[in-house]
Amino acid sequence: MNTLFDILKKDRKGTFHWIESVNDMDAAEARLRQLSAGCSDEFVLFREVDLQVVATYTDRIYRRLLDPSQRLS
Repeated sequence: MNTLFDILKKDRKGTFHWIESVNDMDAAEARLRQLSAGCSDEFVLFREVDLQVVATYTDRIYRRLLDPSQRLS
């Protein structure tokens, strides 16, 4: 079973807006790069299962905040 992740975009007021769901972190990274091309918006990758922000994309820099090999308990 794949863990689902949500891609969220942060607006100028600091509010997060849901963009779409993806099945894995590699797909999320690729999609974040597409979404952020030509813009300076901040995006986060949110893991639904344990309510964790697991990656961010801002200023054209992708940062994983969680080792993808880490298992859920």
